[in-house]
Amino acid sequence: MQGFAEAEKLFLEFAQSQLHEVGDVDRAGSCAIIVLVIDEMVYVANTGDSRAVMSVDGGRTVYSLSEDHKPTEENEKYRILNN
Repeated sequence: MQGFAEAEKLFLEFAQSQLHEVGDVDRAGSCAIIVLVIDEMVYVANTGDSRAVMSVDGGRTVYSLSEDHKPTEENEKYRILNN
């Protein structure tokens, strides 16, 4: 979680410096999925619209391990508007 926060901080600092230098800010975004497996426990962190899924039973069952962070998703829209 701290890695995401630090990456965002550095990106925002870079974007602000570009605004002062060139007068415009690149509105590009990014996404990432990080999966950590320790024994029988799986930890997933995501940002952006990346998606993590896991299949079991030879692929017969699929589990979603993450939620997209798209502004069109109701939960994400709520989070954005309230921040």
